[in-house]
Amino acid sequence: MKRKVQIIYEKNAAALKRLVCGLLIGAMVCGQSVPAWATAKAEKEKQEAQKKLNEANQKAKAAESGKSAAQNQVSKLSSDLTALLSDMKVLEADMASKEADIKQAEIDYEAAKKEEEKQYSSMKKRIQYMYEKGDTEYLDIFLHVKDMSDLLNKAEYVEGIYSYDRKMLIAFQETKQKVAAYKSDLEEDKAEMEVMELEYKDQQGKLENLIATKKKEVANFDSQLAKAKQDATVYAQTVAKKNEEIRKSKEEEARRKAAEEARKKAEEEARKKASSPSKRSTSANNTYTGPTAAKSTGGSATGRAIADYGLQFVGNPYVFGGTSLTKGADCSGFIQSVYRNFGYSIPRNSTEQRSAGREVSYSEAEPGDIICYAGHVGIYIGNGQIVHASTPATGIKVGTATYRTILSVRRIV
Repeated sequence: MKRKVQIIYEKNAAALKRLVCGLLIGAMVCGQSVPAWATAKAEKEKQEAQKKLNEANQKAKAAESGKSAAQNQVSKLSSDLTALLSDMKVLEADMASKEADIKQAEIDYEAAKKEEEKQYSSMKKRIQYMYEKGDTEYLDIFLHVKDMSDLLNKAEYVEGIYSYDRKMLIAFQETKQKVAAYKSDLEEDKAEMEVMELEYKDQQGKLENLIATKKKEVANFDSQLAKAKQDATVYAQTVAKKNEEIRKSKEEEARRKAAEEARKKAEEEARKKASSPSKRSTSANNTYTGPTAAKSTGGSATGRAIADYGLQFVGNPYVFGGTSLTKGADCSGFIQSVYRNFGYSIPRNSTEQRSAGREVSYSEAEPGDIICYAGHVGIYIGNGQIVHASTPATGIKVGTATYRTILSVRRIV
């Protein structure tokens, strides 16, 4: 009876072995649905799209910077033009006032000139009359004097006539000269302001041309910015698409490897059972068969050391702006502190870390490489996993590298 039971068990074991092998072979065939060359092609296309995305982002940034600078220049030039136009208004008012003063000075000059001519004419007539009378006039004056006192008065009268005419003539001449000098000064002032007006108008023309040019530059930057953003959107979609293809390929590769390992394990168990038919398992297997504690694999010794060092802090808190591996760090602070422990100085924030070291493809990623995402970074530890300071809720943890769109992989060591 015992012998029959053993024979039945061996037959069942052999059948089970064939069934398991068949299932595993089928899984292997399915797992190889995406050939290796297709993954490499997707990786290359992703790198090309990522390069163009970076270029588009740089162009967009340059366009935004140029637009901002041009707008600031337009604002400054407009302010200068406003100040210039204000000065021109004041200048025009001053010129109008000078013009009125010049006209009044011309009127005053003509009046002084007429008074001078009138006074000169009167004086000439008196002198002519007295000289035409000759000495007789003077003798008549002296013959009719009563005494010495009267004689002196008569003499003073004659002298007074000459003295008055002379003083009045000099006074009018001085007035005329002063008015003429004043008018000349006014005309010089006006001429100076006319030159200033011409200079202001020249400056106005230049400022208006500059403003028009800068406004065209702003419009040009708007066009460049729109084009760069459009290109960036297209390339970002391509990166995401290729990244998804790579992720699926990696998952299928992992499933294929797992199926291969399961097949080998099943074959080994079947072989052991076939060689020891009397030893059967009588209880359920409750041993944990999941992944062991995370540990980096592959790559350089330094890269593995960096990855393993980072793994020591799994479970520690995430603190925004922090760099402490024990008390709390954010994603870039965590990476900076890990690398600092090995003597490497890298930038502080995730954006700058995306330019650190040299770029490699994700298919070539090794432990210690920095995996860069939009606004986030992690340290690659191998087997498609990263260690990173994730969120305040999860802290420093191990996760799947392709859980988000990978923008770049940077190798520091």
